Amino acid sequence: MKKTASPLILLTAALLLAAGGARAAGTSGASFLRVGWGARPAAMGEAFTAAADDVDAVYWNPAGLNYVKRLQQTFGHNSWLEGTNFEHAAFALRRSTASVLGVGIAYLNTGDIERGNKYGYTEGYYSAADMSVLLSYARRLKKIHTGVTLKVVQERIESSEAKAFAADAGAIYEFSPKLRLGATLKNLGTGLTLTKEAAPLPMGLRAGAALQFSKNLLLTSDASLPFDDSLSLHFGAEYIYPSPVKGVRLALRGGFKTASMAYLGATSALTLGFGAEAGAVGLDYALSPYGDLGLTHRVSLKIKFDSLSAKADSDIVIQKGKRTIRRGAAEVYAETLQWFEAKAASEKLSKTEQAAILKRVIEKFSALGVDVSRARQLLGAGQ
Repeated sequence: MKKTASPLILLTAALLLAAGGARAAGTSGASFLRVGWGARPAAMGEAFTAAADDVDAVYWNPAGLNYVKRLQQTFGHNSWLEGTNFEHAAFALRRSTASVLGVGIAYLNTGDIERGNKYGYTEGYYSAADMSVLLSYARRLKKIHTGVTLKVVQERIESSEAKAFAADAGAIYEFSPKLRLGATLKNLGTGLTLTKEAAPLPMGLRAGAALQFSKNLLLTSDASLPFDDSLSLHFGAEYIYPSPVKGVRLALRGGFKTASMAYLGATSALTLGFGAEAGAVGLDYALSPYGDLGLTHRVSLKIKFDSLSAKADSDIVIQKGKRTIRRGAAEVYAETLQWFEAKAASEKLSKTEQAAILKRVIEKFSALGVDVSRARQLLGAGQ
């Protein structure tokens, strides 16, 4: 285990040392890159580095795309501060049992900004807009998930325009069936030149943990270290509420973040939200107060084609003599768990023997896009 974990530990340590040369606060350009994607992460206090497990991982931690089973897409709207709107869309596709591709685009529009002269009179209006295009690649390496995101960043203010290129690199380590650790280096790239001097991108390091405390309760935490600002802490929780409607999954979320407390007061640290999922479609909402600046509202629509049917999972090919038999991976997985539970009871397998079998089952079938949560629960109960 120590040998497997060392790459993530070394990555985190190296990035923390690199942060020693941090710039003065507020000196970075392209500040819109700090605006998080998705209502679910926002409601959880933006503590999502290790919890990223769906298409939102394109922004938060590309390594989290490894949890996409087949195909997912999302569309989000953020009614942000002072009439500013932030839109994003992302798409993730499993390319093979070991790799996933993701793409995303984000657009921030400030609307009309009043132009004034030196006498205080209005002389028309102008606008400003920012955009980023993302391409992600994720790959699974046993217990460590890795991912990289490449970005094209563009800023426009009136007639001035600038472009930059950047990259995110992330990793998630499955410490146990219930605990994941993650780290991400964000916005490593070139500077933006709108004026005479180039402004560096808002580079930073995030590291966090995600604990499946119980079947229905997920707890998360992040430490965020922007290289041009001070350290901030983020905490989040997600509770899956038993729905009275069959086939509908309800979630209540809350969070706490210290990033803006010093500037906007204690209430700006709180985040709230909820989500509803029926079949392949999910809708999430998040509310984030920003003190005297007002409230921000985020809404996200997420479509997970993974859950449309068991046929979405990869097939397993079985060769019996001259016959070739194809069976759905989800069906084989269900039969495997039935066999395991019968064998564990009849032969009175030790906890060590049960754990060894379950770990092999999880490794095999999760790579095929099968939901292995039942096997993870059995493994966690036996430890």
